Amino acid sequence: MAAPENDWDVDPELASLGVGEITDRLDRAAILMRRDPLRQGNVIALPHAGELVVLGDIHGDLENFHRVVDWAALYRNKDRYLVLQELVHGGTDDGRGGDQSYRLLEEAAALKIRYPSQVQMILSNHDLCEILGAPVTKSGVNTSALFWRGIENAYGASWPEVHGAYRRFLVSLPLAVRTPNGLFISHSTPQGDALEAFDYSIFQRALAMEDYLPGGSVHALVWGRWHDQQAADRFAKAVGADVLVTGHQTSMPGIKTPTSQHIVLVSDGPLGRVLSMRLSVQVSHDVLVRQVIKIRSLAVP
Repeated sequence: MAAPENDWDVDPELASLGVGEITDRLDRAAILMRRDPLRQGNVIALPHAGELVVLGDIHGDLENFHRVVDWAALYRNKDRYLVLQELVHGGTDDGRGGDQSYRLLEEAAALKIRYPSQVQMILSNHDLCEILGAPVTKSGVNTSALFWRGIENAYGASWPEVHGAYRRFLVSLPLAVRTPNGLFISHSTPQGDALEAFDYSIFQRALAMEDYLPGGSVHALVWGRWHDQQAADRFAKAVGADVLVTGHQTSMPGIKTPTSQHIVLVSDGPLGRVLSMRLSVQVSHDVLVRQVIKIRSLAVP
């Protein structure tokens, strides 16, 4: 019998995995995330050929997540790269008051193991809250408490062990993805008032706990909310980007362009969007905006 193509391979469709199997999956994915050959410090540098698919915030929307993964068909498109962000906190209730978005973290880990460099995931503000154990609210709801309840409902008394594996996986995530044709993809960008003290070395060096805390530059990167043109121009120049692709903000149409540099994607809900583009073609901000597709209109093979 031929050796498997990937010794780390797991079946993402397996149901009812035990605590040991789930923690092993997440820890393997974290190792692959850190050792990714495309990783340069805390930034993924994509090659000059192939295709890119970028999702904005998913927040537990399993339907949209599965539709994009099925449409991307990474198994037969070996030069297609999928970028994920903000998977947790939201989605369907488990019937016992728990949030099931932890399933998306587990599926993302499985995808990373199957397609090590084709699947990338960037750190988000909700990920950061889980790393720090800091509750976060959304629309007045403590989403962290619902998330923790969902994990406990699924794994019982062992839920802290599983949550620890989630945290190790999230800590392994890069901060951004860079493309050869001028895109810089991060969960957000720093607000103007944070740029004076922003430490761009976070993209190259090992990170410390103070980087993640309020006042730190990782915190400023993923929590930046208000984008103005001057700050966008300054940040884009500093990171060598023509277009800044982010998530983090809400938008009913699933996309907005608060500056001439930004494309903000929202990927959950019926109007959720995804960006698809070729890495070998130089495209303008306006052209990229037209390449943002409604997820539920995708033709799944």
